[in-house]
Amino acid sequence: MADQQRDENFAYAGKDLGSRTFSTTSEMLANYYDGLEVEDSYYSAGSIYDQAVAPTMTLTEVDTGFRGAGMPNNFGNLWIRQQWEINNPIIPGQEYNVTSKVMDIYDHRNRDIVLQQVSLWSPDGELMAQGHHHQSYMQDQTSGRVALRDPKAKGGVRTFNVPDGEFVEGSSHAISLEMCGTFFHGNANYHTNIDAANELGFDEVVVGGRMTMSYVGDLLDRHFGKAWYEGGKMDLKFTNITWPGDSVIPKAVVTDETVVDGEKRANVAVWVEKEDGTVVIVGTASVKA
Repeated sequence: MADQQRDENFAYAGKDLGSRTFSTTSEMLANYYDGLEVEDSYYSAGSIYDQAVAPTMTLTEVDTGFRGAGMPNNFGNLWIRQQWEINNPIIPGQEYNVTSKVMDIYDHRNRDIVLQQVSLWSPDGELMAQGHHHQSYMQDQTSGRVALRDPKAKGGVRTFNVPDGEFVEGSSHAISLEMCGTFFHGNANYHTNIDAANELGFDEVVVGGRMTMSYVGDLLDRHFGKAWYEGGKMDLKFTNITWPGDSVIPKAVVTDETVVDGEKRANVAVWVEKEDGTVVIVGTASVKA
């Protein structure tokens, strides 16, 4: 089990990270659409709802800004998993409240994984969405280069078995370094800047998982609409790194319907793959049927 000493500068299991406010600003939305190179009119008033709504994956901005949520060794840190339950759409410009806490710290493949829960609340105290973010930190290595496994050598990755069902495919996107810079609001970090990437042990800029999972969200937003915005659930695992210059495409298969707690739900297999078939995200989602 990972060392969980109670240093307030860093994460420990059970730590209350406090609260803050959150809103999707016009600048944030412009960076989202331009950084991903996705069309924005779908989210305008009169499309899904009478009023404009934000893309669901602007939720990935919600877990930022909490001091003391990480580990002392930031070298080689990566996202490994994201889980979300969505209850209602985010309205651009509306101010919401966010609370967060560290649920657990656990070991996985010689890394410390911080499990952070984040909850988004309406001004009236309604739970709008809740996420669980699994952030991976190296336990021992603090310098040099991060050793990454060759995806071609990993069993099953290049022979992904597409399940039976209704196939849904998004558009292919060639991710450039400029897109990364725009999506991350011009901030210099290892998702946008080669020097920052080298400092953390990567030979190239690492395309943020926030970007690649947003393509999954965009696909689900457009295919399911209100059913996704009002009760959608997702569980995504990040299986390989995406680099600037890679082209990725989100895909999904609606596999079946099940009844959970008296509610009928459609189950969806989702994944994102590169042009060569390398899978960078794999997971599941579900919506009210």
